[in-house]
Amino acid sequence: MISCYIIDDEPHAIEVLAKYIQQTPGLQLTGTSTNPLEALQIFRDNGYPDISFIDVDMPQLSGLDLAELLQDKTSIAFVTAYDKYAIRAFEQNAVDYMLKPIQYERFLKCINRLNSNKARAGQEEKSGGRRDHFFIQYEMKGKIVKLDYDDVIFIEGMKNYVVIHTQTGQYITYITMKEMEENLPPTQFMRIHKSYIINLDKVVALDGNMVHLKQKHEIIVGVSYKDTFLQNLKDKMIRTKRLPGS
Repeated sequence: MISCYIIDDEPHAIEVLAKYIQQTPGLQLTGTSTNPLEALQIFRDNGYPDISFIDVDMPQLSGLDLAELLQDKTSIAFVTAYDKYAIRAFEQNAVDYMLKPIQYERFLKCINRLNSNKARAGQEEKSGGRRDHFFIQYEMKGKIVKLDYDDVIFIEGMKNYVVIHTQTGQYITYITMKEMEENLPPTQFMRIHKSYIINLDKVVALDGNMVHLKQKHEIIVGVSYKDTFLQNLKDKMIRTKRLPGS
């Protein structure tokens, strides 16, 4: 049973969502509130629901600010009459962003998305928590792009932004190399130069200090990174156990 809570300063909006929750098998409405601060205290005292349906534009506290305070303790689906908050909403890792008036079919899509996320999270936990993709804000135009780890060949640092080179194109995002490095799986990605992070699965050959990657990309290994990179290659190298001359 998925526990649900509604936070909206419009009583009619609460009535609509409450009706949808009550008529949907597998969902349980644990409470509603027109005051986000009151709801926050209820959560702290009684525990957090599986999903919270939160209005964005509320007088006491905006839904976006409330989401920051909740800090991933509950999945969040934003409900609002305005589409201008969508980018900020998904930066909060929201399950969904629904525009009023919400139809039941649209509500069901939100629940299906929640169930899919829960199933995927369970699979990641069983496999050691590894994801197969990540999201970036592309070229600071309010566009969010999904990239698969396996599609990335290497990442190039350019001062305060990076260029992500993939098998299908290039993507620019405003983030530092350090931030990028900290958020990539270290078993698959390695920094081999102050300006380059490579996908180890895309390495074709090493010739001296030159790393050859798929699609004919070539990157020089930085002096301070070479020992770590070579050790990684040696750990995966197949060697003969035969003695010389045997």
